Parts: sequence; C-alpha cells; structure tokens
Amino acid sequence: MEDVALLPFTGGTTGVPKGTMLTHYNITSNVIQSLHWMLEPLKPGIIGKSASTICVPIFHAYGHWVLHASISWGLKMFLMDPRDMVKIVEVLQNHRPFMVFGVPAHYMRFINMDIPRYNTFYYSAAAALPTETAEQFEKKTGVPMGEGYGATETTAASTLNISAFSKITGFMPNLKRGIGVPVPDTEVKIVNPETGEIVPFGEAGEIWIRGPQVMKGYWPTPGKGLTEDGWLPMGDIGVMDYDGYFKIVDRIKDMINVSGNKVYSKVIDEILHEHPAVNVAGVIGIPDPERPGSERVKAFITLKPEFEGKITEGDIIEFLRDKVKPYAVPKYVEFRKVLPLTIIMKLFKRKLREEEIAKMKEKGEI
Repeated sequence: MEDVALLPFTGGTTGVPKGTMLTHYNITSNVIQSLHWMLEPLKPGIIGKSASTICVPIFHAYGHWVLHASISWGLKMFLMDPRDMVKIVEVLQNHRPFMVFGVPAHYMRFINMDIPRYNTFYYSAAAALPTETAEQFEKKTGVPMGEGYGATETTAASTLNISAFSKITGFMPNLKRGIGVPVPDTEVKIVNPETGEIVPFGEAGEIWIRGPQVMKGYWPTPGKGLTEDGWLPMGDIGVMDYDGYFKIVDRIKDMINVSGNKVYSKVIDEILHEHPAVNVAGVIGIPDPERPGSERVKAFITLKPEFEGKITEGDIIEFLRDKVKPYAVPKYVEFRKVLPLTIIMKLFKRKLREEEIAKMKEKGEI
C-alpha cells in the first residue's frame, strides 16, 4: 500500500512539473473503482472478449489508466496516434471496439467524419466536454457519451458520468451533463478556496478530493500537496447540485478577474460552442492596460469551414451579450485557422496568454 509504483510528473502546462508518488495501491484501487465497478453488470460479455481504442498518449495519466484497466480485463488495445483522426476512424470502422477513450477535441472532429453507428461506448476526459459537442455526437452515433474527471494526483478517475449504462446499472436516474458523481470510496467536496469552508449547493468553489486513488504526495515528501487529513485541492472550480452531481466551471488559474468580478472562462467557452459557426473556442484573460491588476476578456475561435469569412467579431460579441454579465463579454475576438493544443489535444490557454502578453509588451501597452 505504501510502495511507490510510478513517479509521473505533472504541472508542465501550468507551472513547474512535480513528481507524483503513485503507489501500487493507488493504481489498483483506481482500476477497480472505475472500469471494474461501472461495467460489472456487463463483465461476462466484456472480459477477454472486447477491445478498447486508446486515443490519448499512454504516458498521460488518462491513457495510463486505460492501459492498466484494459490489461486487467484482458481487452485488446488499439494504441492510436492522438492526432491521426483518419486512422482512428479506420479502426472504428474495421474493428468495432467496445470502448473508445478520447478527449473533447476528438469528438469535435468526429462529428464531421464517417463514424459508424455501432454499440460502441465513447468516453471523454482530460478537459470539459462542451454540451453542444456531446449532443451533436450522440445524435450522430445514436449512443450516449461518458465523461470523467481526475488528475495525475488522483491516479486518474475521481468522478464518472456514465449515463450510457444507466438502463443496465441504474447508475444515473437522469441524464445530466458534467463529470457525474464520485467513484466508490471517494469523497468530493466544494470549498471556498480562501476560507476552506464548504460552500452551499450550486455555489462555485474549489474541488477537493479524498480517496484510495489519491497520491502519496509530491516527490520526495509523503503528504506534500495534501491537507493534514488527506484532502487533495484540485485547482479546479466546480459546483455540486442537490443530487450530488458535479460540474467543472473553470481552472482557478484560468479564471479571469475583470475589475474584481470573477469570469469563468470555461462557462464562456461552453456558450460559444453553442454558436452554429463555432468549431473550437477558448477564452482567456489578458492584462488591462488601463486598470493595473484587472484583466480583459479575449476569445479565440476557429470557424466551421462553411462559415469562414462570414462571421465577424461583432457577431460573436452580440451572440454573447444577452447570455453573460456585461463585464464577461469579450473585449476582443480573434479568428484563427488553428489554435494551439497540448500533446493530449487540450486547448493550450497558457500559450495563448503568453503570446498576447508578448504582443502587448512589444507595443508598449504593458
């Protein structure tokens, strides 16, 4: 239970990478409390008979979890280049795997590709899945999507949303978007990041997690990164509803401060994806030259091919004007052919911020 099995490093996109001490107990627990638990009713038809398609790097916590889980049940594994969308679709068409593990960027692209309508379970993690993307993909494939949430520090899975199996397992009485509920033996609470007090239902706060999958600590010190009683602050802003379902609102570091008002960038991202012309969207905060310490909201967008050249900055701003608070409406909108992605195809917001700050310094604005 105490012996370190893995030392993956994390934090590379947000800060100095830290070694995460994961024990044999962490890894084994997480496989049992996720894949084994959620698919237990289907086990006789899956174990040793099915296949998983892994569209994320296996050096990443998400991919590594899928690898261990697949091995544990004797599943055939298709290890894919995350960016080779054509090859991934070929595998889906030719081999009909039971499970596909990807990130939101995959499903945004799958919508415009020839995805077969088979009884395949599609799962998304590593970043928040926009509601519009999930609905379009489900309409295309005819099957509900699954979504999960976790981190390297939690081995992988902390919560699951697996409505696809609800009729069999009774796991979710109603379909709700978001990251679902905690996996077995896992506690999750929403706290005020300034006071550490638990916030009321429906109010945003930092997600804290405690369970058998939570790391031993950051290398080389056991307990480093955890509270004295074993809670792990996740650095994500989320909300919990009255039924115990969780939803991610933003990363604390992605939250935008507009003259003291909090703007949750992922909320704006989600609304932008509802626009029929938007393919991929991301919102960041950039320094406000006129108000030191404050920020302005800027949106970056790639358009669907049929809308290129037909949508203006004003169209996007007008679309948001009656959907968000006035201070949350972007001051600027920039259209790009492509947006920077991390190695696991998450939108690289830190790089966008760094580019914008460099431009502003060059112009002498800050």
